[in-house]
Amino acid sequence: MKKRVVILGAGPAGLWSTLVLAERHPELDVTLVESEDRPGGITGSFDYRGITFDYGSHRLHPATPPWILERISGMLGNDLLKRPRNGRILLEGRFISFPLRPADLLFSLPPSFSAGFLKDTLVSPFRRKRDGTTFEDTLIMGLGSTISRRFYFPYARKLWGLPQGELSAVQARKRVASGSISRIIGKVLSSVFRPGSAGNIFYYPAKGFGQIADRTAEEAEKLGVRILCGSPAVTLKLSDKGIPEAVILGNGVEVMADFVLSTIPVTRLIDILEPTVPQPVTEAAAGLSFRSMIFCFLEVRGERYTQYDAHYFPGEEAIFSRLSEPGNYSMSGYPPDRTGLCFEIPCSRGDGIWGMDAEEVLARVLHDLEGTGLPAPEVISHTMIRRENIYPVYDLEFRKNLSQVENYLDSLNGLVTLGRQGLFIHDNVHHAIEMGVAAGKCLGADLAWDREEWAGYGKVFESHVVAD
Repeated sequence: MKKRVVILGAGPAGLWSTLVLAERHPELDVTLVESEDRPGGITGSFDYRGITFDYGSHRLHPATPPWILERISGMLGNDLLKRPRNGRILLEGRFISFPLRPADLLFSLPPSFSAGFLKDTLVSPFRRKRDGTTFEDTLIMGLGSTISRRFYFPYARKLWGLPQGELSAVQARKRVASGSISRIIGKVLSSVFRPGSAGNIFYYPAKGFGQIADRTAEEAEKLGVRILCGSPAVTLKLSDKGIPEAVILGNGVEVMADFVLSTIPVTRLIDILEPTVPQPVTEAAAGLSFRSMIFCFLEVRGERYTQYDAHYFPGEEAIFSRLSEPGNYSMSGYPPDRTGLCFEIPCSRGDGIWGMDAEEVLARVLHDLEGTGLPAPEVISHTMIRRENIYPVYDLEFRKNLSQVENYLDSLNGLVTLGRQGLFIHDNVHHAIEMGVAAGKCLGADLAWDREEWAGYGKVFESHVVAD
């Protein structure tokens, strides 16, 4: 009988661990389980009235390792496009280019902002040291008061739902790549002298970002992988020795397993384990939280809404944090008389925003959009999708809670958690792909797990910083 491996979750980490396992060990019986109707997770795409939408703004950053770009290019061929980055940020009533250009620092920012930034730059060598345990302290020490209080702190409250003083310093280190004034200036200058290295370009599939997931899944299926979409895992049965035996899906299907790689939220994994885990571990998992998201998709009349691929809204004047126009990402394959807009609305499951219906969301989006100074779109139709578990929230207790959960899972044999949701980390798509490939390499044909090699990869994952 073939040894059976089940992968939970068909996002980038799950897909690429599946593909690598199928390539390296064709003698294994590999099954990939996904709760949604198609693979890709949050990196998937869908068609709405002839417009291809992504779940928010996705792109392959120029920091993506060459071997990943080469492999994806091999899958997509000419459909992997190299595109110029062209975004804007609304900062205190003014739109400025993103990524920043030297002229923006001098002429586009509000005068008081520029003056404050200059002052913070001059006094940075003499800045008083702070505790450094919170998001607030870390950014004030690295960036000074102006950019922290007038840009990052409002954005943090919007994205993660907590005040800056209640977020861990790890949140700053993971999500703010330019964590010092010198780095910001260096990044801005590199956009002039090294245009391809500072985020001025990106890679994007011609048929939507989900094309990467679709092609990865197709290659895995050609190698014999069974992909089950449309039903979540509701129970993961363990033997009395803590070894996986079977995964039961919401539709009643039972998938036998000898080894499980899980990329689903680690909090969800703890919930579905049978027998149930010790109460302290359950309580620690309950102390971990993810931020959710509502995606509001508009079908709009006109070939283009603006010339920009994405707009960012860090302030509290708008309910949405980002607006993207997918037609401006690939510039191909879209109706000539219509375009699509995607608004990303951070929220928490069960709060007032989460409970809005589609009409309420649309009304709020259009109202807030008017206040940004962008033109009123001529909306033909709209739809809305809710998604949980988008961003891990690093509160001041997350490290303690996560360690307790990780220690318990490490005590089990034949079960490994990985990926953004599985490891409760912030990352880019290329980071998730790296994790999936690493997991595929660490599992042998005999289902022996190379703990030492995985620990080495873990140190690399820990160093990941989200590239903006």
